[in-house]
Amino acid sequence: MLGTVAALWRYPVKSLLGEQLTRARLTAGGIEGDRGLAIVDRGTGEVLSGRRVPGLLEGRALLERDGVKISLPGGEVVAAVEADDAVSAWLGRDIRIAEPDAARPVIADEYGESFRGMAGTFFDSSPVHVVTTATMAHLEALYPEGMFDPRRFRPNIVVDAGGEGPVEQAWVGRTIRVGKVLLAIRKPCRRCVMTTLEQDDLPHDRGILRTVAREADNTVGVYALVEQRGEIAVEDVVEST
Repeated sequence: MLGTVAALWRYPVKSLLGEQLTRARLTAGGIEGDRGLAIVDRGTGEVLSGRRVPGLLEGRALLERDGVKISLPGGEVVAAVEADDAVSAWLGRDIRIAEPDAARPVIADEYGESFRGMAGTFFDSSPVHVVTTATMAHLEALYPEGMFDPRRFRPNIVVDAGGEGPVEQAWVGRTIRVGKVLLAIRKPCRRCVMTTLEQDDLPHDRGILRTVAREADNTVGVYALVEQRGEIAVEDVVEST
């Protein structure tokens, strides 16, 4: 046994805060509803990211029975299908809330640059992102002043794993079972400025990324593809196949 599921997260709108789940259904596209929408700058056509617009982490998205709702910093809650004007006013730029198309999206990166994401989605690279509590504990021991909360790394699945250090890196190239779901672990997840940004009760802290770059080859967590669909839940066993 590699561990158990400690937490599940979904982010219905890319780069906004998401929602913690007790169970989730996974398809080939990852957790149902994850990154199903994005905020697109009408002028550039780029998908906005917290890398370029840190204030996005002041908003939150929830997937409810009647669709995605966006909670704005002032407390206003708007349906995503009607949110263009409200979000434009909040961000001070002309935006639209978009669904993915077949193309690879152009995603706004740091320093005015951009990159191409995963075709037909709003994922940067892969539809499932996994981190472990062992990695969080390892990094916090190296930088005790930092708050190495999984929320900084925006995972879908947090695994309560035994062992010391970044244990999930040893899973790369292997298939793991989470409940009835099979995940093919593809590659390490390289980190960016998003990990340092203020969100909820987590303060802005550049030391987070400095520590990750210095001590962990700038990687935390792993990316995965769904090999076998199904439902997973908190406390499900995670094991190697």
